[in-house]
Amino acid sequence: MLRRGDARADVMEAPHVTLEDLTPVRKRLQVEISATDVQAELERAFATVGRQARLRGFRPGRVPRPVLERTFGEQVRREVLGKLVEASLRQAIEAHHLEPVGTPDIDADPLTPGQSLRYAATIDVRPVIEVGNLDGLDVRRPAVVVTDESVETALAKMRDAAAQLRPITDRAVVEAGDVVTVDLTSRLEGAEPVRREGVLVEAGAGTFPLALERQLVGQHSGAELTLQVPYPRDYPNAGLAGKTPEFEVAIRELRSKELPALDDDFARDHGRCQSLAELRTRVRSDLEREAEARATDTMHEAVLDQLFARHPFDVPPTLVERRVEAQLGTLGVREGADHQHALDELRAELRPRAERQVRAELLLDAVASRLDITVDESEIEAAIETLAARESHGAERLRALYRRPEAHAALHAKLVRDRALARLVGEDRAGARSVPALARVDIAREK
Repeated sequence: MLRRGDARADVMEAPHVTLEDLTPVRKRLQVEISATDVQAELERAFATVGRQARLRGFRPGRVPRPVLERTFGEQVRREVLGKLVEASLRQAIEAHHLEPVGTPDIDADPLTPGQSLRYAATIDVRPVIEVGNLDGLDVRRPAVVVTDESVETALAKMRDAAAQLRPITDRAVVEAGDVVTVDLTSRLEGAEPVRREGVLVEAGAGTFPLALERQLVGQHSGAELTLQVPYPRDYPNAGLAGKTPEFEVAIRELRSKELPALDDDFARDHGRCQSLAELRTRVRSDLEREAEARATDTMHEAVLDQLFARHPFDVPPTLVERRVEAQLGTLGVREGADHQHALDELRAELRPRAERQVRAELLLDAVASRLDITVDESEIEAAIETLAARESHGAERLRALYRRPEAHAALHAKLVRDRALARLVGEDRAGARSVPALARVDIAREK
């Protein structure tokens, strides 16, 4: 049938276009294509079909037009409609210097031979952000303090991870601190049930009052339970925060933890250090690095808050909804008519965070353009290698991922935004030589 490129809608005369501003980031284009162009495209399409059609009783290329109309007319008109809309919309967008994001919403009249074609296209566009004053950002970096207690807590977790598990044979009742092997099926409205077998759970170790781990204390080996677990509203996982999933739990085995001694042997066997003192030093260094990263994140968020206040703009709804759907995907949530209400509630909870992320990216893109911030190919390759070094088995697969144009472009955009943010808080050393520094950025450290 009609192949892409057979109809030459790209050489038609410019369509008549009316632009309507619905919001600063949403536009409606009213487009009219002349009857002459519509008929010309139909003629070209049917000529192509006539050359290609193979119908019983007719020689190739000799099928009468009325037969082609009856046999292929609906499909030809549908394909010509798509071709005309695609080509004319591209012309309209270029003529009005729009930068669309997402897929346009098209409302088109049926294609009628001999008549003009009218349609409306509603599209979201990238906002025009005029970057104003970037000087004098007042950012207080949180103090970074790693206490001896924090170091000992980290060492205790290392001991716990290295513990030997011994079967409990003298009792069947679960006590706090036991490591319980369970089979779990979790059910949450808005998501598919998830079953996991052989899960290790430390009884009593839950971080909130009715955590599943706490509800296991006092139960018996072999018991099959149905537990309701109300997660706190501030729970880090947005998909569970404020929800009460149901867990079907089968208790299979009880074991106790036998902790290794915290000594030089432990440091050599589990910490890749020659002594316990060296391990403590390394743990403290790791904790300080993590605390510095959190302090940097806090400082960056404060910078963004001030940038948002200085540069208000509308965020394209299409980009926000795309980010929400991506977050739903990471939570394993799927569409379903039987839990649509819960799914809509979850979307509403995720939307503010998604909008902030999109707003930050759009604004940092504008800031990077204002400051002429660039990232060259060698820096992108270095970033890929850094990511690959963290992958013990999937390094080559990750490299292959970033050879794909869309993934490569996404990484480039992230690096540019990171550099723009670093420039604003005075952390960007690489670009300081080629781009003039901002007049003044106040960085104060909390005492």
